[in-house]
Amino acid sequence: MIARSSLLYPFLAFLIAILIGGGMTWSVWLVETQRAQTEFERTADLAIDRVVTRLEQHVVLLQSTRGLFVAQRGAVDRDVFGRFLTGVDLVNELAGIQGIGFARMVPVTSEKVIQDEVMTRYGITAEVRPVTEQPWRASIVLIEPANDRNIAALGFDMYADATRRSAMDRAVASGQPQMSGPVHLVQEITAEKQTGVLIYLALPGATSTTPASGFVYAPFRGGDLVRAALSSGPPLAVVLTVRDTGAPDQAIYDDGAEAAPGLTLTRSVELVGRQWSFTVAEAAGSAIPRRHLGSILIGLVSLLFALAAGLAVRARQHEVVQAQEVVAAAKREADYRELLLQEMKHRIKNHIARIQSIARQSARGATDVKAFSETFDARLQAMAAVQEILAGTAVAQADVRAILGKELQQCLDTAEVEHLMDGPSVILNERQAHAFALVAHELVTNAMKYGGLSGLGRGLRITWAVRPGGDGKPPVLAFDWQEQFTPDADAPASGVGFGSRLIDVSLKGELSGTLTRDFHAQGLHIALTFPLASDMSDRLPRKA
Repeated sequence: MIARSSLLYPFLAFLIAILIGGGMTWSVWLVETQRAQTEFERTADLAIDRVVTRLEQHVVLLQSTRGLFVAQRGAVDRDVFGRFLTGVDLVNELAGIQGIGFARMVPVTSEKVIQDEVMTRYGITAEVRPVTEQPWRASIVLIEPANDRNIAALGFDMYADATRRSAMDRAVASGQPQMSGPVHLVQEITAEKQTGVLIYLALPGATSTTPASGFVYAPFRGGDLVRAALSSGPPLAVVLTVRDTGAPDQAIYDDGAEAAPGLTLTRSVELVGRQWSFTVAEAAGSAIPRRHLGSILIGLVSLLFALAAGLAVRARQHEVVQAQEVVAAAKREADYRELLLQEMKHRIKNHIARIQSIARQSARGATDVKAFSETFDARLQAMAAVQEILAGTAVAQADVRAILGKELQQCLDTAEVEHLMDGPSVILNERQAHAFALVAHELVTNAMKYGGLSGLGRGLRITWAVRPGGDGKPPVLAFDWQEQFTPDADAPASGVGFGSRLIDVSLKGELSGTLTRDFHAQGLHIALTFPLASDMSDRLPRKA
């Protein structure tokens, strides 16, 4: 054995190298972290800038639309308005906006003016809604493009809603575009709904006492707006949440993606009369290992150097230990070979006994050589099928009845085999099927050599059932194995043979089960139980 004092020097060499390498790694890690923070902030600012820029583009479009209405003195024909928006290309270049519309401002008693204007432009009767206590209405009379969402908005009085009304009043007072707080757009007619906002621009001529003749406005679905803005350039590996600081409980946009821990940033931006809060986090799956590649490499090199230093010192010290391990490995190999030899001898003896039993059973009912040959060959094929399961070359799962049937068909006809068995269909996975086949193989072999299927035996009866496990445990498969003997038959061995050892190893080690043997005057009763694998529990037959 190596003395303890001799282990001190390689440990000290390893420790010193680790401390030096750890200091270098930590320094590089800090530099890389600072660089990653700077790069993330630049990416986050770029994402925010895309949203702000896209919204500013829509504001410019809204101002251009107001110019059109001013030039037409508030009476813009729908065809002219449609051609104007077609030239702007809302769908592609300015994606994210739901449309551009015009809301006519009239006294609350003049609802027919709204209905007539909608009928003239769209040929439909619009319901002026909702009920309002305000003296004025600002109902939607024109909105393009005329899709199902926007048509559903015609006649809606936006001035009746406090959030929309606040933005309209600010637009009249300032003469500038003003954005509303988060609202539920009247265009949300499908199951997939988003938080919306609106931007209003009053037509000129309004005063504090005289309302505007109308408002040019644009509705936005928050999710569509932000996604369109973020897609206007190369993909950004960020998770973005947008909220109005005046209504923080209702997010304008939240992509719901998983964020990586660590890097996050919050910016507040003044946008069209509202304060928006942008929270940006690094997207999950970002290449942290690549970001810290330098420090990781330095750490690995330092670790390898420390290990090399320690291992070099201890190389010769390990020679004795390695020699001892070689001796122990040789002994284990010899024990393993002895085990294989014993198992091979046991299998050969079993095969010979089985073939003899198969020959006897086949000869009992044979009327001639041909019948004997056919029966004998069929049972040898059944024996070969069982050997496939025992060798682990069968399918990945097997039925209990099929395994037992193949074993019994080596010495009995198919009709006799079915008569001996009674139990439900139970599917075992590959591991349990292999272990159970080995147990069944040994039990049938013993029955053929000494028990109910031997020359002096009086039969065999096998029944099984599935019992609940209880307390959340998997179901248990319970077998009753009944063999009948002649009255003067001797009790079988007490379970010390190699076959019994194989049964115990397979049952307890692989199946986590139990087995009890009860030899009595009429025969042998074996009770065998083991829990079913959890991945096969759903394959059990269901009760009606």
